[in-house]
Amino acid sequence: MDLVWTVISVTLPVFLVAGAGFAWARAGLDYRVEFVTRLSMTLSLPCLIFAALMQTEVDPGDLAAVSLAALAAHGGLAVTMGLLVAVAGLDRRTYLAPLIFGNTGNLGLPMALFAFGAAGLGFAVAIFAVSIVLSFTLGLWLVAGGGGPGRWSASRWSGPRSPARCSCGEAGRRPSR
Repeated sequence: MDLVWTVISVTLPVFLVAGAGFAWARAGLDYRVEFVTRLSMTLSLPCLIFAALMQTEVDPGDLAAVSLAALAAHGGLAVTMGLLVAVAGLDRRTYLAPLIFGNTGNLGLPMALFAFGAAGLGFAVAIFAVSIVLSFTLGLWLVAGGGGPGRWSASRWSGPRSPARCSCGEAGRRPSR
């Protein structure tokens, strides 16, 4: 019975949110994707990461080691997939970012909680944090066609259309003085 309750507690929120979305669409109500995206990226995700890392009882050194391993894994994936995309003649802007950055949030976090408990969730959130930071910096840069690594410069990363500003919803805005 304990296993059944665990499965229900992990999967029920997913089905409730999906059901609410289905009912919303069937009712023909307006759904502002920009607002929901901004809300989830600027409020929900940081709160999830903060709360999960504050509540975890995993050793901070272990979390740091897992974070470095996730960074190394993303680096290895970037090199491997970059070569694969080049050899296959695929468009880098279209294919490279989705091949490097997986769905570690929506899918990975509940699965880690279910499979490994609270400690597994702590590790999964550390991996997710690395993935999301890379996705909203390097990933946006790749999708925007940012050029090769030789063209990286401080001005490219700090201008009004930089990936860091895009990830915060600030692209194109002038800095306030």
